[in-house]
Amino acid sequence: MIEEFFFAQRAELFEALTKHCANVLRRGVETHDHATVFVSGGSTPLPLYRQLSRQELSWKKVDIALVDERWVNPGQPGSNETAIVDNLLQNRASEAAFFGMKTAAGTATEGEVQCETRYRRIHCPFDLCILGLGADGHTASLFPHAGNLAYALDENNARLCTHIQARESAVTGKFTERMTLTLNAIRACNTIILLITGEEKLEVYRTALHSQDTLGLPVSALLHSAGSKVSVYWAP
Repeated sequence: MIEEFFFAQRAELFEALTKHCANVLRRGVETHDHATVFVSGGSTPLPLYRQLSRQELSWKKVDIALVDERWVNPGQPGSNETAIVDNLLQNRASEAAFFGMKTAAGTATEGEVQCETRYRRIHCPFDLCILGLGADGHTASLFPHAGNLAYALDENNARLCTHIQARESAVTGKFTERMTLTLNAIRACNTIILLITGEEKLEVYRTALHSQDTLGLPVSALLHSAGSKVSVYWAP
């Protein structure tokens, strides 16, 4: 069953979620001597990452990896890697290991094998995955009706990551070429956070709870198949 945590203020949300994420990572280190967290880009989770970076835990035993990436080089506009390095891999968390998705390949399709090989080096089990939600119903880079979306959502897909060709929209902007965790990789995480802000995205989430249109509303695939692991954190 999906757990929902709603807050009146974003500051309250980030304080509670920081504590929760830190506790999940501490438990991972205590239980199996290592912890792994997958993190999403975008502006919404940045306050969480900055607070989390100051938490006292064994960061040398933590792997931080991207949930998804626009196919741009680090340092360029739109790079999730740059956002994570600048906001999370700071302070105490600077000791953590980081796994990015972008390779030297010219396209995400060409870089898929190398990215998969890189991600196979991430410590298991996967403790935590922090996801966002778009107004179009996407999470990670699982965009509605995107090229290769059906493969990314396939329950028989054993890959951790795959390329995605999104349809250009107000949500994607010009960044239509992506790499993303597959649905199965996300479902393999012991704890999944769906971080939502604003009334519009809350309505999208509520619609997805009752939708079977996984290609048109991809977050619904996650909610229906991994609901027992999902905790929703929302504030206006």
